[in-house]
Parts: sequence; structure tokens; C-alpha cells
Amino acid sequence: MADISIRRSHNLGLEQVKTITQKVITSVQSEFPSLVSDIQWNSTQTEAKVKGKGFTGVFSFDATQVSINVDLSMLVRPFKGKVEEKINGRLDEYLKG
Repeated sequence: MADISIRRSHNLGLEQVKTITQKVITSVQSEFPSLVSDIQWNSTQTEAKVKGKGFTGVFSFDATQVSINVDLSMLVRPFKGKVEEKINGRLDEYLKG
């Protein structure tokens, strides 16, 4: 089970949520380049496996839902609340559609 597991419904449609998700992941990588080391998208660009310093995560979405599951290292777990707050803030910002 993931340390952080978030699911959000949306009514943006598949293509719009795909664009938003790609933008969010790219912005996080740009904002924190030393933390995000690898991003691998599946062939349909509807799931990204993200690895970084102290975490691994899977960001996936479809036409009605966004799911984020993040596993934190022991060193990062004390900051779980802050990480979860950041993720929820980004989702609030981008999915308000």
C-alpha cells in the first residue's frame, strides 16, 4: 500500500486531463530538479512512473479520475503531511475545470 494515495474525480475529459497531468509533472520536475530523477510514461501517456530522491510514485488518469500513489523512503516519511498537502494543492489548482 502506498504511503500517499489520492483519487480525484474530474469532468475535464481525457485529452484535457492528459495535458494538465503532463504539465503538473513537468512543472514539478522543473521546480525541484534535484528531487525528480526519472519519469517514464506508458505508451498511451495516461500513466507516469516518477522516481526521485526519497520517493517513487505513479500518476495515472482516465476520462473521469486522477490517481496518485506515492511511496516515501523512511527519511521522507516525516514530511508525508507536507507532501500530501502540496499534491492536493496542485490538484485543486489544475482540476478546478
